[in-house]
Amino acid sequence: MIETNILVIGGANIEYILKSKSDIIQGSKNFVEIEELLGGSGVNYTLRLLSYGEVVFPILFVGDDSTGRQIYESISALMQAENRDFLDEKKFFVPSLSTPRSTIIVEGIHRTILSQDANQTNIFQHFVTKRIPESHHIGALIIGHIHNDRKEINPRIDTLSTLYALDYYHDRDTLIYANFGASQLAYGFDFWKGHLHKVDILQLNVYEFKRFVAGDGEDDFASLIQKIRKLKLSVIITLDKFGAIGLMKGEHENLYMARPINDIKDFVDSTGAGDAFCAGMVSRLKGLKDFTSLDFQEAMERGRSWATYACKSYGGANHCPNHEEIEHFHTLKTKDNAVVCYHDSAMKDIISLVDSMLKSDNSH
Repeated sequence: MIETNILVIGGANIEYILKSKSDIIQGSKNFVEIEELLGGSGVNYTLRLLSYGEVVFPILFVGDDSTGRQIYESISALMQAENRDFLDEKKFFVPSLSTPRSTIIVEGIHRTILSQDANQTNIFQHFVTKRIPESHHIGALIIGHIHNDRKEINPRIDTLSTLYALDYYHDRDTLIYANFGASQLAYGFDFWKGHLHKVDILQLNVYEFKRFVAGDGEDDFASLIQKIRKLKLSVIITLDKFGAIGLMKGEHENLYMARPINDIKDFVDSTGAGDAFCAGMVSRLKGLKDFTSLDFQEAMERGRSWATYACKSYGGANHCPNHEEIEHFHTLKTKDNAVVCYHDSAMKDIISLVDSMLKSDNSH
């Protein structure tokens, strides 16, 4: 029997969305619209998966404050009976935590994220150890950005919540999907390459991938792909509005290409699109630690549809479609636009374009 429960470990915050119809001019007064929304990787995964109808167990970096209460109520409204007991509000909040805040400046298709986290001690790992749902079988684990894993407050590596979760689940037939954020990636490639064998799928955007795998080097994109392949895991590299590239474990000369969906007229904001891509893939692969190439292709197609839908509204989880809505959207948008597997030699032009994009975009 395939276990379908999904455990989410990740961030939570309040997002102040500043919307500008034109480029922000530094040193001048700029008029913007401001919207307050819930966000953070863990919240984004949880709300999207719950809205779709999945059984989710969320362990979030959230405090018992006004923001935390809003997050709790949003999740509670969608929680199914199967895991209602896990949402006991006496256990949901991290003690002594102030829920982080983020300001997101949206300028047309561009966005700038300013994050604030006032918590200066490691208080999350102990919380995670107590909240692991030991009485439930978990078909998939999503590890998102965990703010509290940042280097300056973790003098010992064994205090990382990310490592605890990886160690706990990697031998338990649980699909592990890691979508690391800046705090985790700051430890560098040399540190993580000794632990990524515990991960089934690693997702990074193309700029994170470049910085993480290359470090201070200037390797081209093709060389970085070969370097990451040696770690023997599957990888998703999102290309913002240009789709995504997938590398599947065990396939040394193939790349999977999720071409973009032409929905530019409905584009509003890409905040949370990567989180939506991850959630969509996990909804297809949960319980399948040994997934096939067809499973991987179909999961990438679903992830692309979820990410595209997320770009139709501001914020990471402002509007999460239900099962019927996203399935209709997915069927419509996947027609005649399947994810295709190419031999490396057939991807030279695409890889060259990615190199050009990385070199020309100085904002990353």
